[in-house]
Amino acid sequence: MQQDILETLWTARNFANSPNPRFFPSQTGTGNAPRVKVGPTVAAKANASAPSATAKNQSQKSSIGKGATSVKSPAPASFWTDQVDIDDDGTVEDNQFLWDAQRGVLYTYREDNFTCANGKPESGSILMAIYAKGNKAGKPVGSGWDVVGLNAGQCGIAKAGTYGCKFDASGNYTECGAAVVNEKTDELTTFLVPLDPGLVRRRL
Repeated sequence: MQQDILETLWTARNFANSPNPRFFPSQTGTGNAPRVKVGPTVAAKANASAPSATAKNQSQKSSIGKGATSVKSPAPASFWTDQVDIDDDGTVEDNQFLWDAQRGVLYTYREDNFTCANGKPESGSILMAIYAKGNKAGKPVGSGWDVVGLNAGQCGIAKAGTYGCKFDASGNYTECGAAVVNEKTDELTTFLVPLDPGLVRRRL
């Protein structure tokens, strides 16, 4: 069973980064991905993608995040850092922002807390994409996705990897699972490729 899961993860990652990828067969539902709170601040950011008056480290960059929880923009984009309560938990966090004007997507990255599917609290790296008005993908403003990097042992996961969720404009999850960031699609060059939640559930 473990070998089957590892092979499926390998297939999803390589499939997503192939020259002509198509969507991997997905499973809707909440799966076993960690839960990152998507609050009103996320939707507000979709309508105000410019740096605030308190923003720091403003520059031009072509990527944001670290390792598997990172994404590249097709051209240098506006980058900044800011103290924002992005998950509306009452505590401001250090957030990185990258505004990809070409795609109409605001990316955020932070080290923060999240909740495992089993309810256990954990912390790690979180990358989020928020679709803004006029985004080339034609997604609803305020919808998006998040990806969390898990170390072996976190959330009962035996192997380190990335897990994420897609959410609608109201912050409700629409699809979750093991995930990779695709940088070679025409839509946004990023999307989540969920795996069969049943496989992950049986392994856990």
